[in-house]
Amino acid sequence: MPPLTPAHPCRLLAVVIASLLLGGCQAKTEVAVEGKVEQVSTLSENGSDRACSTFHFLWGRHAELMLRFEEALEFYQKALICDEQADYISEKVPILLLRLDRTDEAATWLHNYLEKHPDKTGMRMLYAKVLLRQKKNAEAMRQYQLISDRHPDDPAILLLLAEMYLNANQPERARPLLERILAQDPAAYLAHVLMARLCQLQALPEEAIEHYTKALERNWSSELQMELGELYVKAGQHDEAVRLYRDIIERDEQNEGARVALIHVYLLQKKDDQALEELNRLKSYAEQPQRVDLTIARLYAKQKKYDKAVAIVEKILHKENLSEARYFLAVLFVQQEKYGRALRQVRQIDREAPEYLDALFLQVRILREQNKLAEAKQLLEEHIAAADTRNAEMYILLAALYQDLGRDDLSKQVLLEGIEGFPNDENLLYEYGLLLEEEGDHAGALAIMQKIIEIKPDNAAALNFVGYSWADKQVNLDQALDYIQRAIELKPDNGYIRDSLGWVYYRLGRLDQAIKELEAAVRLSPNDAAILEHLGDVYLESGRVREALQTYKKAVKHSTDQQEKKRIQEKIRILGKQGTP
Repeated sequence: MPPLTPAHPCRLLAVVIASLLLGGCQAKTEVAVEGKVEQVSTLSENGSDRACSTFHFLWGRHAELMLRFEEALEFYQKALICDEQADYISEKVPILLLRLDRTDEAATWLHNYLEKHPDKTGMRMLYAKVLLRQKKNAEAMRQYQLISDRHPDDPAILLLLAEMYLNANQPERARPLLERILAQDPAAYLAHVLMARLCQLQALPEEAIEHYTKALERNWSSELQMELGELYVKAGQHDEAVRLYRDIIERDEQNEGARVALIHVYLLQKKDDQALEELNRLKSYAEQPQRVDLTIARLYAKQKKYDKAVAIVEKILHKENLSEARYFLAVLFVQQEKYGRALRQVRQIDREAPEYLDALFLQVRILREQNKLAEAKQLLEEHIAAADTRNAEMYILLAALYQDLGRDDLSKQVLLEGIEGFPNDENLLYEYGLLLEEEGDHAGALAIMQKIIEIKPDNAAALNFVGYSWADKQVNLDQALDYIQRAIELKPDNGYIRDSLGWVYYRLGRLDQAIKELEAAVRLSPNDAAILEHLGDVYLESGRVREALQTYKKAVKHSTDQQEKKRIQEKIRILGKQGTP
């Protein structure tokens, strides 16, 4: 007798279905009772027909196993008509709708189902996930909150809800949920991980470090230790970050991410030699060693060891024609003032390469350095004429070339043509505004700068221009202060914007704040005559005449504009005549 082999589940199911087919979908079944045949109804008290439901369910299950999802869905829906209380069938419908990419239908079906069966937690969980897929995060959170209200101590639900609040940047709502989990289980790994990330959002680095450490003690992973290392870097604790990255490398010497992170920290610490050592080790494990070589070359360039950098990049290009490497080689040659060799490199970069436009602009820069303005102009005009290569920066460069040639009229014309093609380009508009200012059309320049702010409210240069203009004319001083403070937030280390802030404080009569900001501006831009003159003016207004005189003298020393120089010299002459205390 041959050995018995198990039947395929689909064949068994087909046999069961066939047996049901012989009797059909009937509401009554014949049963023998004490020698008599009686008909027993399969209808339940609520009118459900379980035999009919089972018949269609089995057909649906057979179709599902055969991956015929449309057919399966149809049978499941018919089964529910026979018995709408059959939860095991109800659970099938939304899942099949999702498999068929009918997400909106699945969401509607689940919404209607939950209105009738609000206590079905599993279906509500599925509904929340569908809402997330639809990017309806707020409604998904509401569903998770309903689940949490029914199961207030379920850590899995609390974790899901806390994670959603974190993803929605609502750490204040996530924190109490995570605290509840940790109160139940102080060693809860995922709760510590989420709490660590929450503390980062709330700028609480020490607390974040504590939670990361507890999570790592419970379940160490290189990914989580990398997160902690990144936190140490942000907090400026570079030695701690190095310790963590080295620990990861000791556990897994091929961990490329940890090696790259370690190199980054060494660069932040200005330990270039140690960074180079790690880069050379990284080459043994990197999937793309030529990329590591390129980074090594960049590091040599940073150290102004251009010959070493050039040798490495040329070796890369000998093996592979990388446009990124070729562009960098051209930059290195420019640093060495080897313009001919630089031009040969940029001209080999393909038009389809990501570096092509940068290469074009570098080529224009080189031609300007070589005083080949006509050739540079022709190159830009050819690219502007071609719709597929034209961009706003080309118009700016061409306008600058015309200014080099002493043709301000053509420079203005080019900028206007550029604005016609790129009406909302902030850089084009800014250059045009500066040109109007140079022509003496201050009102026109101011209008252009205000338009830039409408297009891009965080354009620091335009905010500074408008704010300073108002302060200088002593109009709209409160709004001028607002504009310049916004510009400072965007560029806190810009001496010219600090100067504007000091000047608006001066116009508002807030002399102590004006001096503080102007002194900061001088520290940032110590050789700027205009900033020094402003500081001298405020010193003088504050009665600090000796300091004003010394500052004016520094301003004269650094001034390159004759009219400006004469104005400051006159201030010095008047103070000298009055006598300095």
